[in-house]
Amino acid sequence: MANDIPEMPSGTGTGWIDRREDAAVIAALIAKIGEQQATIAASDKTHSDGRIDRGQHQKQLLGAFGTLRLFDTVPDILRQGPFAPQVVAAAPVSYRVACRISNGQPCPFSDRAPDVRGVALKFFTHQGVETDLLMTNEGGRSHARNAVQFMDFADVLVAQIAKGATGALEQFSRELLDGKFGLVEAARIVAVLARETTLRTVDSVATERFWGSVVRLGDVAFKYSLQPHDTTVQGTQADRESDNYLREDILSRLYGGPVRWQLCVQLFIDEASTPVQDASVAWVGRLIPVGELEIPALPSADDEVSVNQMAFNPANGFEPLGITHARRDVYAASAANRKDRGVLSSDEARRLL
Repeated sequence: MANDIPEMPSGTGTGWIDRREDAAVIAALIAKIGEQQATIAASDKTHSDGRIDRGQHQKQLLGAFGTLRLFDTVPDILRQGPFAPQVVAAAPVSYRVACRISNGQPCPFSDRAPDVRGVALKFFTHQGVETDLLMTNEGGRSHARNAVQFMDFADVLVAQIAKGATGALEQFSRELLDGKFGLVEAARIVAVLARETTLRTVDSVATERFWGSVVRLGDVAFKYSLQPHDTTVQGTQADRESDNYLREDILSRLYGGPVRWQLCVQLFIDEASTPVQDASVAWVGRLIPVGELEIPALPSADDEVSVNQMAFNPANGFEPLGITHARRDVYAASAANRKDRGVLSSDEARRLL
């Protein structure tokens, strides 16, 4: 793991308080993701032919199978569920994983366009439990404080995709008038997105840091992340002027050998430094290495198609906390809405893994 990560308190993971949205709010969010997907599909600017695709992260940069190996350094309080030791004595925990790396927008923009980048992993535990790790490179936090705010601002981004800058401005003004955003909060969201997309350069997805939202195992609340491996070469191995330079870079790296990341966790400390409810705050707890993700070689065309057809959900394998409660239901609805694109069932994914 990179040496510039400071040492911080690790916490115990316990003592948190959780609150979830009520059923009416969840129902509204499920309806909203469907509306957003339908708007994107209907726009002649997205070339979707009216067919609904992913609500977010539509453009796949890489779809591949790899291996997740867990270290002996997994904290004892997390040695359960996906992090439980194997039944076979002294055998290291290792999973075959599907890895999908993507851009964040629900539209296949150029890799040069400002955007969030994401990684989704799927594996099945030795007890057969489907488990997904979903992460983005937004600096350890979301631009939104909660799911309602995330989806409200997503309406603005969808309007921009469907109708351009004028559509985005109209939607943004409407939401300000409706009281969905105050000026200060709206400015904060725009500033975070600008800082993490427009104002920073992504050379390679292999050199990025990716973070998930808060989940729990038993009484322990934590976040997981992927950090660049110590051996990862910085910079890009592709032409930055190419519309697909991030994909070309990761394929070039895999042509030369395996690409690796380190899997880490952060344990809950307290509501001030590691808030469960406010997803916009980056946790300050120490990163604890718990495993290594390896993509060994270039994927086949069939592998890429199979991974792109998988549905990922941050509540698979873990109990949700905070924003992950709503993400569980919204992600499930988004996958159901695009079923005519050949979404793989859990059983189909299990056979591949």
